[in-house]
Amino acid sequence: MILLNDNLPWSEKHRPKSLSELVGNPETIKALKAWIDSWMLGKPSKSAALLIGPPGTGKTASVGAISNDLDMELVEFNSSDKRNKDSIETLVWRAASQMTLDGRDRIILLDEVDGLSGTSDRGGVGAILKVIRDAVHPIVMTANDPNSPRLKDLLKVCQVFNFGLIESDDMTTVLRYILSENQENVSEDILEEIIENAEGDLRAAVSDLESQVRGGSSSQTITTSRDIRRGTEETLRHLFATNDSKMARRILSESELPHDSLILWLEENLHLHLLTPKELNDGFEGLSLADVSLGRIMRNQNWKLLAYVYDFFATGVAMSRTKTPFRRVVYSQPTWPLLVWQGNRKRDKQSKVRSSLASLTGVSKRRVQQTHLDTIQKIIEINPKVLKNFAAWLRVEKSALVRKRNR
Repeated sequence: MILLNDNLPWSEKHRPKSLSELVGNPETIKALKAWIDSWMLGKPSKSAALLIGPPGTGKTASVGAISNDLDMELVEFNSSDKRNKDSIETLVWRAASQMTLDGRDRIILLDEVDGLSGTSDRGGVGAILKVIRDAVHPIVMTANDPNSPRLKDLLKVCQVFNFGLIESDDMTTVLRYILSENQENVSEDILEEIIENAEGDLRAAVSDLESQVRGGSSSQTITTSRDIRRGTEETLRHLFATNDSKMARRILSESELPHDSLILWLEENLHLHLLTPKELNDGFEGLSLADVSLGRIMRNQNWKLLAYVYDFFATGVAMSRTKTPFRRVVYSQPTWPLLVWQGNRKRDKQSKVRSSLASLTGVSKRRVQQTHLDTIQKIIEINPKVLKNFAAWLRVEKSALVRKRNR
């Protein structure tokens, strides 16, 4: 039975502890376990593994479950850790090249290696290659983007395991299990919509289920967009829900919300979570310091300061909530700077839609709005489920096909 800890997001509380708890990608997981087993007979020709697939497909969870089943020590270096040349050649090399004190085998896990930056993580890939050559334990790495240039050299020395999106039936099994363990209920319609919105990302589905249950309503629908790894509202909600600064930094690192946009969203909504005068004062002080640091980064291109920006966001802003209980709130959209940016981005998306339609239909970009696009948008309004199909056909973002309603 999985015990809950209210200080952690459900996606962390329900991380599988055994292979028997895993769902999705069974053949890939079986092959990964066989590769790790091969280390018992000696170092294989490819002594590192690279797990590639979208977020929420079980890459990290699989490694944890395998290490537990095989009674192996797991040493993890995630995206919030410093992973430059010096750190890897000392900490990671030491873990990979030295035997354990109790004689057990060990797995070294490097999460999201495609996220290694060119500044704070400078020299990281070269250092990882050196560690792989000297390793006496299996090294497993994860990546989200198979086309990342940072993977070019790693692909030459790694056994690659591809993880696909989680099937709807498997996601249903997991979500129903979590509801049963927590003695909670949501309607079948809500459950289906959560799974559909998650688009194969199990971690996102668990997060949305948590939000639905903790929001106190089982009848309202979920409209969370999955255009980015961790959406704006999800980032803010998880940032203020945690009381652990390391977890807060990880939440920020997993978000694709631009730093300047994050400042605007926090400025607009800080008062919803920080209700006492001291909390508000501390929160705005942290936000101000993050803003100043970001300004210096943009002026001087000194990206070494980015670590401080994350610290000010995580410790200075999120950790300012010391007395006010966390509660689910409705976030307000920031004021005009972000709205102007979004308007420009929307126009760019619309232009791409018209260009794609014009190319496919042989109609000019000027006429295609009336001849095709208006009809497609009307169909989507009548049957929203076809939005995904039209977006895939035109190779555009789904949001570009949604017509804004006049109020």
